[in-house]
Amino acid sequence: MVLAPYRRSPRSRAALAASTVGLAALVACGGPTNETASVGISCETTAPGVTATEVKIGLLHDDSGPSAEAMRAFRGGVDARLGVTNEEDGGVFGRTVTYAWRDDQADPSINLQAARQLVTDENVFGIIEAPGAEAGSAEWLHQQGVPVTGLASDRLWTRYDNMFSWFYLGEGSVTTWGDFIRSRGGTRAAVFAISGNEANFDFSRQFKASLLETGVEIINIFEVAGTTNYVNIAQQIKASGVDTIAGVLLPDAAAELLPALRDAGVRPKVVMMPLGYDQNVLARYGQQLAGTVIYSAVKPFELNTTEQQAMLTAMTTYAPQAKPPQQDSAVDGYVAADLLLRGLREAGACPTRESFINALRAVNDYNGAGLIPHSVDLSTNRNKISVCYSFVQVGTDGQRFVPLSEDATCGQEITSQKMDQLLSNP
Repeated sequence: MVLAPYRRSPRSRAALAASTVGLAALVACGGPTNETASVGISCETTAPGVTATEVKIGLLHDDSGPSAEAMRAFRGGVDARLGVTNEEDGGVFGRTVTYAWRDDQADPSINLQAARQLVTDENVFGIIEAPGAEAGSAEWLHQQGVPVTGLASDRLWTRYDNMFSWFYLGEGSVTTWGDFIRSRGGTRAAVFAISGNEANFDFSRQFKASLLETGVEIINIFEVAGTTNYVNIAQQIKASGVDTIAGVLLPDAAAELLPALRDAGVRPKVVMMPLGYDQNVLARYGQQLAGTVIYSAVKPFELNTTEQQAMLTAMTTYAPQAKPPQQDSAVDGYVAADLLLRGLREAGACPTRESFINALRAVNDYNGAGLIPHSVDLSTNRNKISVCYSFVQVGTDGQRFVPLSEDATCGQEITSQKMDQLLSNP
C-alpha cells in the first residue's frame, strides 16, 4: 500500500546495470521530434548527472534498518520501470537512465548524509526516495534544487515544490475512511496506533478526524508496542461494545488481535488496516486476517488490467528477485520511477533540474503508468490531501484478496481547521 504511516522501505544490493542503447540522429538543444538519436545529444550546458548518453539518478532507501523487510519490492519496482525504458524504449531521448543508491537505514540523520553523498559525490540529477526517512534530507534537497519523486508518506512533501508524488497525506483529513466504515454498519470504533512513532501520530489524528466527521464514535484508543497483551485488549473491546477495529493496525498485530477477539466472542462489523495488501502477508497471516479490509493507493491487482500485466511482466524480467511481484510496495517503486521518467521527458532533450521541476509541475493528467486509482493534476495535488483509495478484503478462506469495487472510493476533504475542531471536541 500505499499509505505509509510508519517507517518502511525496500532492500537491494547493487545499482541498476542499465544496458547501452543505440542512439539515433544528432539532436540539438531546441528539442527533438522524437526521443532517440543515433550519435548523441549536443547541449549548450550540462546538468548534473546528464551526459550525451546517460542520465544518472539516485535512490535512497532502507536496506539494513528496522523497516528493510517491510517493502522489499520497492527497489524492484524501480528496477522494472527503468528496465523497460532502457531495454525496450531506447532510454529517454536516447539516454540510458542509471542510478546510484544509498542505505539510509530509515534514519533521518543518515538519510541527509546519504543524500549529500548522492548529490555531491555521485553527481546525480535527481533522487527517488522510498518512504521512511525523507524528513532528513527534504529541506537540503530543496535548497539544492534537486528533483525528488516518491510516495509522500510524510506531510513535509507538501512544503517543497521540488518533491513530486501521486499521493499525499497532506494537511487536514478525508471522510473516505469514516464513510467506508459507516457503509459497513460500523458506529463504535477502537483505534490503534504505534507507540512512539511521530509519523504515525500525524496519521492517527487524520484517521480519528475522519471517523468523528462521519459520525463514528471513538470508544477506545490503543497504542501497540512489542509487548502488547492482545488478550487483555480483546477483553476491553468486548466490554466496551466496539463494532469497528481500525487505525494503524499492522498485519502482525492484527494476526494476534483478531484470534483473541474471536476467542472472546467478539465479531466486529469492520476490521480495517492501512497496510497488508501483499501476497506474502496473505501466505503468512491469511487465516487470522480473514474478512479484514485493507485500503490502498494502488489499483487492486485482481482487476488484471493491461497496465498491471505490463508491470508484472517487467517485474519478472528486470526484478526477478522481488517475489511475488504483486505488492503495493512494488507499485510504489514502479510509479516513483515512472514519475521521474515523465519529468525527464517533459524537460526535453537538454534537461536542467529547474526545467524538470517546472515542466513536471505543469502536468495535469499523470496516471501513474495506469497503476493508481485515478489520474492526478501535479500542478495542484501537492497542496491537497488524497481523497481516493482502493479497498480490498481478505477472503473468508484467508487465501485471496477480493476487490470491493472496480473504481476508487473517494470521500470529501476535511480542512485542517475542521480537523482540529473535531479532535478538540471528540
